[in-house]
Amino acid sequence: MKKYYIKDIASLENTSADFYGWVHEIRETKPIIFIILRDSTGKAQVTVKKSEHKQELLEKVSKLHHEDVIRIRGKVIRSQIAKLGYEIIPEDIEILAKAKHPLPIDVSGKIDAELPKILDARYISLRREEYFYTFKIQSVLVKNIRDFLYSRGFVEIFTPKIIRFATEGGAELFKVDYFGKDAYLAQSPQIYKEMCAGVFEKVFEIAQYYRAEKSRTNYHLAEFISFDVECAFYSYEDIMDLLEELLKYAINRTYEEAKEYFDKLGLNALDLNYKFERMSYDEAIDHLKDKGYKWGDDIPQLALSLLSEKIGQRFYFIKDWPSSLRPFYTKEHENDPRITRSFDLNFGFLEIASGGERVNKSEVLIEKLKRNNLNVENFDIFIKALDVASPPHAGFGLGISRLLMMLTAKKNIREAVLFPRDVDRLVP
Repeated sequence: MKKYYIKDIASLENTSADFYGWVHEIRETKPIIFIILRDSTGKAQVTVKKSEHKQELLEKVSKLHHEDVIRIRGKVIRSQIAKLGYEIIPEDIEILAKAKHPLPIDVSGKIDAELPKILDARYISLRREEYFYTFKIQSVLVKNIRDFLYSRGFVEIFTPKIIRFATEGGAELFKVDYFGKDAYLAQSPQIYKEMCAGVFEKVFEIAQYYRAEKSRTNYHLAEFISFDVECAFYSYEDIMDLLEELLKYAINRTYEEAKEYFDKLGLNALDLNYKFERMSYDEAIDHLKDKGYKWGDDIPQLALSLLSEKIGQRFYFIKDWPSSLRPFYTKEHENDPRITRSFDLNFGFLEIASGGERVNKSEVLIEKLKRNNLNVENFDIFIKALDVASPPHAGFGLGISRLLMMLTAKKNIREAVLFPRDVDRLVP
């Protein structure tokens, strides 16, 4: 079992220990060979002075190549030239696995590669710092999201990903053979999280979902990580408050806890010390009317780019969307049924989250299903759940990869997903 990591090196000064990892780099001068050993916690310099080591060890060193997996037993000493302030003087080296050359891509990142090649070789491109630290940041971010919600009494749920009928209505579905019957991969946990909110009151889920959209943009995927929240006895204003508080907490904590990773990527922390603006759909359309947009039109990414020129690279809500642009389960304003109690959260031109209040009366839901030309029988279980008295509730869904993409300044969402799936990609 691996006992010590490179991050522990300072505590091992003047002791001998076993270090395991990958050969990241080899540099040789006439008297000295430098091996840069990398593990999941960092890099350390291994210094081999040719005149001070036996021929057997020097022969092992001569057989090393980039990305070989090795065990080095050596003494840790202080160093004036090593980046960590310490170096390892090897006593023994064991090659545990050999990497076949040439490597698919250069792990150091010194030699650039196109994104398709990087994704094809994901099994090794994840070793590049630009991706390695991105997903370390993702891990910290998701932990902080969970910490925030658990500290506020939320219950984490796990809903089915194989379903009998569509839960969203509009988006395309992936059909699967389910023991000889047609079934579909879930687009969201919407109906299930609403039913759970009627029991546990405050629930959330972080899971993968699927949309069979033939989109080839930099922001769409066929499989994506959705972070969903639903709260009983919350209005959509309450949910916007919660979402803003959650993001400020989770992002700021992530900057603190993952500062080293952001520094490695050359990224500065965003200033979130402001109130997220809450713009109505009417106000947004008024800003865009000189570009040809009118009431009832959707606000696509191009239009969000125009809005972001006015607002800047900040978080902001657009609320009170027309009923025609929102899912069937969205609650409408009592005094104007053309408008829903809903919102989108954007950062600049990128939509990050969408949510609102939900219909909680079966007769209203049935009417809306019919209005949207959806089969009422397909939603029988949901209707029954409303019939046993569902409390007023609201929630949202947020794209984890879009949030990560924004925090790490990636240009393509596929760079912010470990193994992306889209209309053209099914491997690795």
